[in-house]
Amino acid sequence: MFKRFVASLIVVQCFAVLTSSVMAAGAQFYRFKVDGQIVIKDSVPAELAPLGYEVLNAQGMVVKRVARELTDAEIAERDRLKSEQEAHARRVAERKQKDKDLLRIYSTVADVDRALARKSEEVIAQKELQLRRIADLTDKLEQAQQVAANTERRGQVVPDSLVDEIRHYQEAIRSATVAVKESERKLESLEQDYAATRQRLKVLSVYPPGTLPEDIDMTNLSD
Repeated sequence: MFKRFVASLIVVQCFAVLTSSVMAAGAQFYRFKVDGQIVIKDSVPAELAPLGYEVLNAQGMVVKRVARELTDAEIAERDRLKSEQEAHARRVAERKQKDKDLLRIYSTVADVDRALARKSEEVIAQKELQLRRIADLTDKLEQAQQVAANTERRGQVVPDSLVDEIRHYQEAIRSATVAVKESERKLESLEQDYAATRQRLKVLSVYPPGTLPEDIDMTNLSD
């Protein structure tokens, strides 16, 4: 304790000497901490500058603080954190814009359900149309095949026109079947898309636009 007091007294005395010698010139002083010891200089030595220092006026008041230089590891960590923060800010901005666009289209979850119902009805109507077409084409194909079979049983050659007709029905049925499957895929996609939209509107009823998924507590969302 006594040694610390003596050291402090020596620093004060040194500063007093420096101050008295240059006070008239309005000079500044630079206070460093070197190996736990306080060092005061009237300039910034190159070997001490990386440690950081305080700038003092002639009255010994701190007028500026200069931070120490960062290590390579600290610089890398700082840059990493900055990159993460910038990426996070971009994600928030993008999510916020999407949320604003969403809220311009839908006000409530009920709006989403109605939109899904309308879209689904259109796709279902297309699917049912193709199913009716398949049923009609199947009847015509069976009739044409029956005619061809009867012709062969009589020992006659099936006309090319009838062969082409059968092929036409078969191709049309395959095409309509593909259309039915595509309608089914559309319905599944609609369900998924609108389910996501519905869920996001539920989020926006509790959280502000731009809230990221990892910042959402799902227990706060009502069914």
